[in-house]
Amino acid sequence: MSGPGYVGRTAGTVAASYSIVVPPGFVRVPGGMDAPDAVAFVAVQLGEQPDLGTEATVDDWRLRFGSALASALAADANGRVLDSYLSAGPLPGTDIVCSIVVASVPVTRTPHADLDRLLLRRVATHGAAPIVLAGDPAVVWTDPAAEAPAQDDRAAPDEVADLTPLRRRTVLTRVAGHDDRLLTLVLTIGSATDASAAPGDADADTGSDIDARTRIVDAVTDVFDAMLSTFRWRDAEGRLVTDRPLA
Repeated sequence: MSGPGYVGRTAGTVAASYSIVVPPGFVRVPGGMDAPDAVAFVAVQLGEQPDLGTEATVDDWRLRFGSALASALAADANGRVLDSYLSAGPLPGTDIVCSIVVASVPVTRTPHADLDRLLLRRVATHGAAPIVLAGDPAVVWTDPAAEAPAQDDRAAPDEVADLTPLRRRTVLTRVAGHDDRLLTLVLTIGSATDASAAPGDADADTGSDIDARTRIVDAVTDVFDAMLSTFRWRDAEGRLVTDRPLA
């Protein structure tokens, strides 16, 4: 491995950004955006704009993006989200949507703020499993049915559909060259439903429906884990940080 696109990991190597392979069907929303700007950013990536003069089209737009987008924006209450990746509407043939939120977690420097101990604490308190992410220590754990993030005033009510949480998977990792922050990657999988639908309008889920939904949620979780294997740090010049020898 050689070339100007790589830099070896040394004591002075500092990560300034990251890269990750995102599968088709996801759109990216940079951190710091409010709801209207985020919707416009999504629309540009998809090459389409909602026709605000057509009620059916607006309802479809809300159902496709409102719930996942609102959840991702609500997660940025402290302005620490770097990026959000949203499924471009419900997965085909389902009502399942998902989001991946990447955020920085500042850690106050104290004699007792050992980052490795913070990670190990998640093993004890959350049942997390130790992993290595891009060459750095990390932990990962799963909440079977996590509570959806609280909605804040940046997500307008008419842009949001209900989101029933199904699973949340969280990665907490050290950042190459930093001892004052951690990074989180949070996968949230939920069921997007039309908020205007009255209870009882839809048939109750059968055992086979529940089994099918569980298999889909498992598959999405597997995709997230595969994405983690492509995660890499980049330095301030955009070079990939690597542990491999450079020719």
